[in-house]
Amino acid sequence: MDIQNSDSKYRTAAAIVDQVLKQALVVVVPGMSVAAICSYADQLVEANCAVVFRKEGSIERGVAFPTTVSVNRIIQNYTPGPDDDYVLREGDVAKIDVSAHIDGCMAAAAHTAVATNAPGTAVTGRRADAISAAYYACEVAVRMIRPGQSARNVVKALGLVASGFGCAVAADTYTCQIDRFVVSGKNTFANRFDPDMPVPDFTFETGETYTIDCTISSGNGVARESAHSPTVFQRDVSRQHSLKLRTSRTLFSEVCRRYSVFPFLMRDAVGDSAALKAGISECVRSQLLAPFAVTMDKEHGDTYVAQFKATVSCHYSGPVRLTRALPMPNVESATVIPPTSEVGQILALECEQA
Repeated sequence: MDIQNSDSKYRTAAAIVDQVLKQALVVVVPGMSVAAICSYADQLVEANCAVVFRKEGSIERGVAFPTTVSVNRIIQNYTPGPDDDYVLREGDVAKIDVSAHIDGCMAAAAHTAVATNAPGTAVTGRRADAISAAYYACEVAVRMIRPGQSARNVVKALGLVASGFGCAVAADTYTCQIDRFVVSGKNTFANRFDPDMPVPDFTFETGETYTIDCTISSGNGVARESAHSPTVFQRDVSRQHSLKLRTSRTLFSEVCRRYSVFPFLMRDAVGDSAALKAGISECVRSQLLAPFAVTMDKEHGDTYVAQFKATVSCHYSGPVRLTRALPMPNVESATVIPPTSEVGQILALECEQA
Protein backbone atom coordinates (compact mmCIF):
# COMPACT_ATOMS: atom_id res chain seq x y z
CA MET A 1 0.00 0.00 0.00
CA ASP A 2 1.39 3.42 -0.95
CA ILE A 3 1.87 6.03 1.80
CA GLN A 4 -0.73 8.44 0.44
CA ASN A 5 -3.42 5.75 0.29
CA SER A 6 -2.52 4.56 3.81
CA ASP A 7 -2.71 8.11 5.17
CA SER A 8 -6.12 8.58 3.60
CA LYS A 9 -7.40 5.41 5.25
CA TYR A 10 -6.12 6.45 8.69
CA ARG A 11 -7.83 9.83 8.32
CA THR A 12 -11.06 8.25 7.11
CA ALA A 13 -11.09 5.83 10.05
CA ALA A 14 -10.48 8.77 12.39
CA ALA A 15 -13.35 10.75 10.86
CA ILE A 16 -15.68 7.79 11.32
CA VAL A 17 -14.62 7.40 14.95
CA ASP A 18 -15.22 11.11 15.59
CA GLN A 19 -18.72 10.97 14.12
CA VAL A 20 -19.72 7.79 15.94
CA LEU A 21 -18.37 9.04 19.26
CA LYS A 22 -20.45 12.21 18.98
CA GLN A 23 -23.57 10.19 18.23
CA ALA A 24 -22.93 7.75 21.09
CA LEU A 25 -22.42 10.55 23.61
CA VAL A 26 -25.91 11.88 22.87
CA VAL A 27 -27.49 8.74 24.34
CA VAL A 28 -25.49 8.77 27.60
CA VAL A 29 -28.48 9.60 29.78
CA PRO A 30 -30.06 8.06 32.88
CA GLY A 31 -32.11 4.99 32.00
CA MET A 32 -30.02 4.03 28.96
CA SER A 33 -28.59 0.53 28.73
CA VAL A 34 -24.80 0.24 28.42
CA ALA A 35 -25.20 -2.79 26.16
CA ALA A 36 -27.48 -0.75 23.89
CA ILE A 37 -24.95 2.09 23.63
CA CYS A 38 -22.13 -0.31 22.76
CA SER A 39 -24.21 -2.09 20.13
CA TYR A 40 -25.42 1.21 18.67
CA ALA A 41 -21.88 2.55 18.30
CA ASP A 42 -20.53 -0.65 16.75
CA GLN A 43 -23.37 -0.71 14.23
CA LEU A 44 -22.62 2.89 13.29
CA VAL A 45 -18.94 2.08 12.81
CA GLU A 46 -19.73 -0.88 10.55
CA ALA A 47 -22.26 1.12 8.52
CA ASN A 48 -19.89 4.05 8.00
CA CYS A 49 -16.93 1.85 7.11
CA ALA A 50 -19.00 -0.06 4.55
CA VAL A 51 -19.54 2.98 2.31
CA VAL A 52 -15.92 4.17 1.95
CA PHE A 53 -13.16 2.92 -0.39
CA ARG A 54 -15.69 0.85 -2.31
CA LYS A 55 -13.47 0.75 -5.39
CA GLU A 56 -10.93 -1.35 -3.49
CA GLY A 57 -13.30 -4.29 -3.32
CA SER A 58 -13.45 -6.66 -0.37
CA ILE A 59 -10.84 -5.08 1.89
CA GLU A 60 -11.21 -5.71 5.61
CA ARG A 61 -12.91 -2.87 7.46
CA GLY A 62 -15.09 -2.13 10.47
CA VAL A 63 -14.68 -2.21 14.24
CA ALA A 64 -11.04 -2.33 15.37
CA PHE A 65 -11.96 -2.91 19.03
CA PRO A 66 -15.55 -3.36 20.20
CA THR A 67 -17.03 -0.20 21.70
CA THR A 68 -16.79 -0.12 25.49
CA VAL A 69 -18.72 1.98 27.99
CA SER A 70 -16.93 1.63 31.32
CA VAL A 71 -18.87 3.20 34.18
CA ASN A 72 -17.68 4.85 37.41
CA ARG A 73 -14.92 2.71 39.03
CA ILE A 74 -14.57 0.40 36.02
CA ILE A 75 -11.33 1.22 34.23
CA GLN A 76 -11.74 -0.52 30.89
CA ASN A 77 -13.16 -3.20 28.57
CA TYR A 78 -16.81 -3.23 29.75
CA THR A 79 -19.07 -4.08 26.82
CA PRO A 80 -21.76 -6.30 28.31
CA GLY A 81 -24.32 -8.58 26.80
CA PRO A 82 -27.97 -8.67 27.94
CA ASP A 83 -27.17 -10.99 30.85
CA ASP A 84 -24.60 -8.60 32.38
CA ASP A 85 -26.03 -5.24 31.38
CA TYR A 86 -26.05 -2.03 33.39
CA VAL A 87 -28.58 0.80 33.15
CA LEU A 88 -27.10 4.26 33.60
CA ARG A 89 -28.15 6.25 36.64
CA GLU A 90 -28.07 9.96 37.44
CA GLY A 91 -24.48 11.05 38.04
CA ASP A 92 -22.78 7.98 36.53
CA VAL A 93 -19.41 8.67 34.89
CA ALA A 94 -19.43 6.88 31.53
CA LYS A 95 -16.30 6.42 29.40
CA ILE A 96 -17.06 5.66 25.73
CA ASP A 97 -14.19 4.15 23.73
CA VAL A 98 -14.75 3.78 19.96
CA SER A 99 -12.44 2.49 17.22
CA ALA A 100 -12.54 1.73 13.51
CA HIS A 101 -10.21 0.53 10.77
CA ILE A 102 -10.08 0.64 6.99
CA ASP A 103 -7.88 -2.07 5.49
CA GLY A 104 -6.04 -2.39 8.81
CA CYS A 105 -5.45 1.36 9.21
CA MET A 106 -7.08 2.11 12.52
CA ALA A 107 -8.05 5.03 14.72
CA ALA A 108 -9.52 5.19 18.21
CA ALA A 109 -10.90 7.86 20.49
CA ALA A 110 -12.60 8.00 23.87
CA HIS A 111 -14.55 10.62 25.76
CA THR A 112 -16.11 10.80 29.21
CA ALA A 113 -19.63 12.01 29.91
CA VAL A 114 -21.78 12.23 33.03
CA ALA A 115 -25.26 10.75 32.70
CA THR A 116 -27.61 13.46 33.93
CA ASN A 117 -31.02 14.97 33.36
CA ALA A 118 -29.54 18.39 34.16
CA PRO A 119 -26.73 18.89 31.60
CA GLY A 120 -26.62 22.62 32.30
CA THR A 121 -25.49 22.04 35.88
CA ALA A 122 -21.72 21.69 36.24
CA VAL A 123 -20.38 18.52 37.82
CA THR A 124 -18.19 19.14 40.88
CA GLY A 125 -16.28 17.13 43.48
CA ARG A 126 -14.22 14.05 42.76
CA ARG A 127 -16.04 13.37 39.48
CA ALA A 128 -14.88 16.76 38.24
CA ASP A 129 -11.33 16.15 39.45
CA ALA A 130 -11.01 12.83 37.62
CA ILE A 131 -12.60 14.14 34.41
CA SER A 132 -10.48 17.32 34.39
CA ALA A 133 -7.29 15.38 35.08
CA ALA A 134 -7.98 12.87 32.28
CA TYR A 135 -8.92 15.60 29.81
CA TYR A 136 -5.80 17.67 30.41
CA ALA A 137 -3.59 14.58 30.58
CA CYS A 138 -4.72 13.65 27.09
CA GLU A 139 -4.14 17.19 25.80
CA VAL A 140 -0.65 17.15 27.30
CA ALA A 141 0.25 13.72 25.91
CA VAL A 142 -0.96 14.61 22.42
CA ARG A 143 1.31 17.67 22.34
CA MET A 144 4.32 15.58 23.35
CA ILE A 145 4.18 13.15 20.41
CA ARG A 146 6.93 14.94 18.48
CA PRO A 147 10.33 13.86 17.12
CA GLY A 148 12.97 13.60 19.84
CA GLN A 149 10.56 13.61 22.76
CA SER A 150 10.82 10.56 25.03
CA ALA A 151 8.18 8.13 26.21
CA ARG A 152 9.45 8.52 29.77
CA ASN A 153 8.76 12.24 29.69
CA VAL A 154 5.20 11.56 28.52
CA VAL A 155 4.61 9.19 31.44
CA LYS A 156 6.12 11.73 33.83
CA ALA A 157 3.85 14.47 32.49
CA LEU A 158 0.75 12.27 32.82
CA GLY A 159 1.65 11.63 36.44
CA LEU A 160 2.11 15.34 37.06
CA VAL A 161 -1.32 16.17 35.68
CA ALA A 162 -3.02 13.40 37.65
CA SER A 163 -1.34 14.23 40.97
CA GLY A 164 -2.15 17.91 40.51
CA PHE A 165 -5.85 17.01 40.72
CA GLY A 166 -5.31 14.57 43.59
CA CYS A 167 -5.76 11.65 41.22
CA ALA A 168 -3.70 8.78 39.79
CA VAL A 169 -3.06 7.32 36.35
CA ALA A 170 -4.95 4.03 36.10
CA ALA A 171 -2.90 0.86 35.88
CA ASP A 172 -2.85 -1.27 32.73
CA THR A 173 -3.53 1.65 30.40
CA TYR A 174 -1.19 2.29 27.49
CA THR A 175 0.04 4.49 24.71
CA CYS A 176 0.13 2.11 21.75
CA GLN A 177 2.15 2.46 18.60
CA ILE A 178 -0.12 1.39 15.75
CA ASP A 179 0.51 0.38 12.16
CA ARG A 180 -1.44 -1.37 9.46
CA PHE A 181 -3.03 -4.42 11.14
CA VAL A 182 -0.93 -3.73 14.26
CA VAL A 183 -2.85 -2.56 17.33
CA SER A 184 0.09 -2.56 19.75
CA GLY A 185 3.51 -2.11 18.17
CA LYS A 186 7.04 -2.37 19.55
CA ASN A 187 7.01 1.13 21.06
CA THR A 188 3.89 0.60 23.13
CA PHE A 189 4.33 1.68 26.77
CA ALA A 190 2.37 1.85 30.02
CA ASN A 191 1.13 5.29 31.01
CA ARG A 192 1.78 4.69 34.70
CA PHE A 193 5.17 4.18 36.33
CA ASP A 194 5.36 0.57 37.50
CA PRO A 195 8.51 -1.08 38.93
CA ASP A 196 7.49 -4.35 37.28
CA MET A 197 7.01 -2.73 33.87
CA PRO A 198 9.66 -0.07 33.20
CA VAL A 199 8.93 2.48 30.49
CA PRO A 200 11.02 1.77 27.38
CA ASP A 201 13.82 4.26 26.79
CA PHE A 202 13.02 5.54 23.31
CA THR A 203 12.13 8.77 21.54
CA PHE A 204 9.34 9.33 19.03
CA GLU A 205 10.22 9.42 15.35
CA THR A 206 8.64 10.98 12.28
CA GLY A 207 6.07 8.73 10.63
CA GLU A 208 4.93 6.90 13.76
CA THR A 209 1.28 6.84 14.84
CA TYR A 210 -0.05 6.28 18.36
CA THR A 211 -3.28 5.84 20.25
CA ILE A 212 -2.99 7.59 23.62
CA ASP A 213 -5.26 6.21 26.34
CA CYS A 214 -5.37 8.69 29.23
CA THR A 215 -7.38 7.02 31.97
CA ILE A 216 -7.29 8.71 35.37
CA SER A 217 -8.78 7.62 38.70
CA SER A 218 -9.82 9.75 41.65
CA GLY A 219 -8.63 6.76 43.72
CA ASN A 220 -5.20 5.13 43.74
CA GLY A 221 -5.51 3.79 40.19
CA VAL A 222 -4.53 0.26 41.20
CA ALA A 223 -6.49 -2.15 39.01
CA ARG A 224 -8.15 -5.43 39.85
CA GLU A 225 -10.34 -7.71 37.81
CA SER A 226 -14.03 -7.01 38.31
CA ALA A 227 -16.84 -9.53 38.69
CA HIS A 228 -17.79 -8.95 35.04
CA SER A 229 -16.66 -11.75 32.75
CA PRO A 230 -14.53 -10.75 29.73
CA THR A 231 -16.50 -10.34 26.53
CA VAL A 232 -13.69 -9.10 24.23
CA PHE A 233 -11.09 -11.56 22.94
CA GLN A 234 -8.23 -11.50 20.45
CA ARG A 235 -6.47 -14.18 18.44
CA ASP A 236 -2.77 -14.67 18.91
CA VAL A 237 -1.90 -15.27 15.27
CA SER A 238 1.69 -16.20 16.18
CA ARG A 239 0.72 -19.28 18.21
CA GLN A 240 -0.19 -22.79 17.13
CA HIS A 241 -1.61 -25.50 19.36
CA SER A 242 -3.39 -28.83 18.89
CA LEU A 243 -6.72 -28.51 20.66
CA LYS A 244 -8.09 -31.69 22.27
CA LEU A 245 -11.79 -30.94 22.34
CA ARG A 246 -13.88 -30.88 19.19
CA THR A 247 -15.88 -27.95 20.57
CA SER A 248 -12.65 -25.99 20.98
CA ARG A 249 -11.49 -26.80 17.46
CA THR A 250 -14.87 -25.79 16.05
CA LEU A 251 -14.84 -22.51 17.96
CA PHE A 252 -11.29 -21.65 16.96
CA SER A 253 -12.01 -22.50 13.33
CA GLU A 254 -15.00 -20.15 13.41
CA VAL A 255 -12.92 -17.38 14.99
CA CYS A 256 -10.17 -17.76 12.37
CA ARG A 257 -12.75 -17.66 9.60
CA ARG A 258 -14.43 -14.46 10.83
CA TYR A 259 -11.71 -12.44 12.55
CA SER A 260 -8.11 -11.45 11.80
CA VAL A 261 -5.84 -9.58 14.22
CA PHE A 262 -8.44 -7.23 15.68
CA PRO A 263 -10.23 -7.96 18.97
CA PHE A 264 -13.83 -9.17 18.73
CA LEU A 265 -16.89 -9.87 20.86
CA MET A 266 -17.04 -13.52 21.81
CA ARG A 267 -20.86 -13.45 21.93
CA ASP A 268 -20.85 -12.60 18.22
CA ALA A 269 -18.61 -15.58 17.53
CA VAL A 270 -20.53 -18.18 19.55
CA GLY A 271 -24.09 -16.86 19.26
CA ASP A 272 -26.50 -19.12 21.15
CA SER A 273 -24.38 -22.23 20.68
CA ALA A 274 -23.64 -23.88 24.02
CA ALA A 275 -21.16 -26.18 22.26
CA LEU A 276 -19.07 -23.25 20.98
CA LYS A 277 -19.15 -21.58 24.40
CA ALA A 278 -17.75 -24.78 25.90
CA GLY A 279 -14.66 -24.42 23.72
CA ILE A 280 -13.63 -21.01 25.07
CA SER A 281 -11.73 -22.27 28.13
CA GLU A 282 -9.35 -24.57 26.23
CA CYS A 283 -8.65 -21.91 23.60
CA VAL A 284 -7.73 -19.47 26.37
CA ARG A 285 -5.63 -22.01 28.28
CA SER A 286 -3.78 -22.79 25.06
CA GLN A 287 -3.18 -19.04 24.58
CA LEU A 288 -4.77 -19.11 21.16
CA LEU A 289 -7.31 -16.58 22.39
CA ALA A 290 -6.59 -13.81 24.88
CA PRO A 291 -9.41 -12.26 26.93
CA PHE A 292 -9.48 -8.55 27.79
CA ALA A 293 -10.28 -8.42 31.50
CA VAL A 294 -12.82 -5.89 32.76
CA THR A 295 -10.78 -4.07 35.38
CA MET A 296 -11.77 -1.59 38.06
CA ASP A 297 -10.08 0.59 40.67
CA LYS A 298 -9.47 -1.31 43.92
CA GLU A 299 -10.41 1.70 46.01
CA HIS A 300 -14.02 1.85 47.16
CA GLY A 301 -16.05 4.89 48.19
CA ASP A 302 -16.13 8.15 46.25
CA THR A 303 -13.96 6.80 43.42
CA TYR A 304 -14.45 7.62 39.75
CA VAL A 305 -12.42 6.85 36.64
CA ALA A 306 -12.40 9.11 33.57
CA GLN A 307 -10.89 8.50 30.14
CA PHE A 308 -9.94 10.46 27.05
CA LYS A 309 -8.18 8.88 24.08
CA ALA A 310 -6.73 10.28 20.87
CA THR A 311 -4.98 8.99 17.76
CA VAL A 312 -1.91 11.05 16.85
CA SER A 313 0.76 10.94 14.15
CA CYS A 314 4.30 12.13 14.75
CA HIS A 315 5.13 14.59 11.98
CA TYR A 316 8.52 16.21 11.47
CA SER A 317 6.95 19.54 12.49
CA GLY A 318 5.20 18.12 15.57
CA PRO A 319 2.07 16.14 16.48
CA VAL A 320 -0.80 15.80 14.02
CA ARG A 321 -4.04 14.85 15.71
CA LEU A 322 -6.08 12.43 13.58
CA THR A 323 -9.10 12.19 15.88
CA ARG A 324 -10.64 15.47 16.99
CA ALA A 325 -10.83 16.77 20.55
CA LEU A 326 -14.41 17.20 21.71
CA PRO A 327 -15.31 19.99 24.14
CA MET A 328 -14.48 19.33 27.76
CA PRO A 329 -17.49 18.08 29.75
CA ASN A 330 -19.36 20.56 31.94
CA VAL A 331 -17.28 20.13 35.08
CA GLU A 332 -15.85 22.50 37.67
CA SER A 333 -12.80 21.30 39.56
CA ALA A 334 -11.30 23.34 42.38
CA THR A 335 -7.89 22.73 40.81
CA VAL A 336 -6.55 25.09 38.16
CA ILE A 337 -3.43 24.50 36.04
CA PRO A 338 -1.18 27.60 36.21
CA PRO A 339 -0.11 28.70 32.70
CA THR A 340 3.49 29.09 33.90
CA SER A 341 3.69 25.56 35.31
CA GLU A 342 5.40 22.72 33.45
CA VAL A 343 2.01 21.27 32.51
CA GLY A 344 0.68 24.70 31.53
CA GLN A 345 3.60 25.30 29.20
CA ILE A 346 3.04 21.96 27.45
CA LEU A 347 -0.65 22.78 27.00
CA ALA A 348 0.38 26.02 25.31
CA LEU A 349 2.22 24.14 22.56
CA GLU A 350 0.55 23.97 19.16
CA CYS A 351 -0.95 20.77 17.85
CA GLU A 352 -2.02 20.42 14.23
CA GLN A 353 -5.41 18.90 13.45
CA ALA A 354 -5.52 16.58 10.43
